[in-house]
Amino acid sequence: MPTALSQAVALLAVGAIGMIALSATIAGTRLAADTGLAPLAAQTRPIAAPVHLRADVVEHDGGPAVAAPARRRVEPARRTAPVAAASIHRASAPAKWLPSGTGMWIYQWDHSNGGRPTAVMKRAKVVGLTHLFVRTGSSHDGFTGAGVLRAVLPAASKAHLKVIAWDFPELDHPIADARRLAKAARFVVHGGARVSAVAPDIETPAEGTSSSPRAVRIYLKALRKALPANVAILATVPWPSSARVGHYPYATVAAHSDALLPMAYWYNNSPSAVTAASVKYLRRFHRPVMPVGQGYDGRLDVPYLPHNNLAKQVPAFFATAHRMGARAVSLWSWQSAPTATWRALKSASRLFPRR
Repeated sequence: MPTALSQAVALLAVGAIGMIALSATIAGTRLAADTGLAPLAAQTRPIAAPVHLRADVVEHDGGPAVAAPARRRVEPARRTAPVAAASIHRASAPAKWLPSGTGMWIYQWDHSNGGRPTAVMKRAKVVGLTHLFVRTGSSHDGFTGAGVLRAVLPAASKAHLKVIAWDFPELDHPIADARRLAKAARFVVHGGARVSAVAPDIETPAEGTSSSPRAVRIYLKALRKALPANVAILATVPWPSSARVGHYPYATVAAHSDALLPMAYWYNNSPSAVTAASVKYLRRFHRPVMPVGQGYDGRLDVPYLPHNNLAKQVPAFFATAHRMGARAVSLWSWQSAPTATWRALKSASRLFPRR
């Protein structure tokens, strides 16, 4: 049985323990007030949860940092450190250039102002172009872009025009197709000029393309992996007519691309209707939509059609694309464009300024 003296000592010990507990509670409350954090005992995550240790803080599964035992307490700035680090990481990611303004597609370089870079750039500047699409290969003839890139890249750089490499993949061998276009994206001429984006021309089986969702997915994923990080994929697709929707893999293309360029070739349809339908359907995929218009007489493709009135139809295409909110437009194609197309293109530069 304890003596009176031992009872007194015990009472003093109990009181001391109580004071220590009270101090700890007050300290925890002050920590909550200073940092916005609940005291450790009030955290909903169990203490046995995985932790990531640093020299001076303990982080619970990526949660807010709290002071480690026997260390200095966490200052408010430590809560913002992860956010700052994330911001720095995002800021260091290379930005991808996307077109704005007006562009023109070049299919046959030698038939486009004779393949003379100075003449091509002069005409581009006269009509207010901001970017050029140049063909660099296909599944049929391989990589053919070395010559045209050596010619066009230095001249375009001096003229402050962007160059976009385009390629026609048949997708029977999607990884090889991807590597071929990536080769154009990594082609650098003396002085450091290179293409600013790539535009794979992903057609339908009617054009000989194996455009199944699987083939398209393999191709675009391989292309993205092989491209420089700052080079955008401008997927060029057939316009979404009622015959194509449900058959062409628009969603798959959009999921792996940075922008969608519908080929809004109207032939014997209304250019306004074709352009509006293209933009309206494709913007559901939350990618910029940049229509490609028909700058040539459709009778070149389909001889039994009546001639197109491009003097009226090309301006109608531009007006509709502008009304639908497109930031960039382009026309197919340089070597087959008559005077009426070039005149309309020059007027359109006011609707689509360089951003």
